[in-house]
Amino acid sequence: MNKILILGSGALKIGQAGEFDYSGSQAARSLREEGIEVSLINSNPATIMTDKMNADHVYLWPLTAESVEKILQERQIDAVLPTMGGQTALNLAKECDELGIWEKYKVFLFLPFRIDRYLLFKSKWLLGKNKLCCFRSYVEHQRLIVW
Repeated sequence: MNKILILGSGALKIGQAGEFDYSGSQAARSLREEGIEVSLINSNPATIMTDKMNADHVYLWPLTAESVEKILQERQIDAVLPTMGGQTALNLAKECDELGIWEKYKVFLFLPFRIDRYLLFKSKWLLGKNKLCCFRSYVEHQRLIVW
């Protein structure tokens, strides 16, 4: 896996902004330290996450399926990390799945253990995998799985 897209949280919401901005920033930095090219989409420029020091490519675009698809075409992304952007990013990931975008571009989804089971099992089915693989992020207390 060489290129990852992180979905941001978008507009600031009471009780959500700080933790997702911090976790997204730390995830991006950790992935870059591992030699992975990080792209980030977030519609909110007033976050630490969108600092050029955190990601190789920052897109200040609307958090829409169309925007995600453009990035996938442009960057040839291998995987998407939707868990650093809260419910906004999870909803976007589910919308992209329903539109067939992940399948079309053969993109892996990094998902936490306690997430929407629909996306979890759909990802396994789409990729045709029958073995569970683990990916350990250096983000504190964040354990993710890849199918």
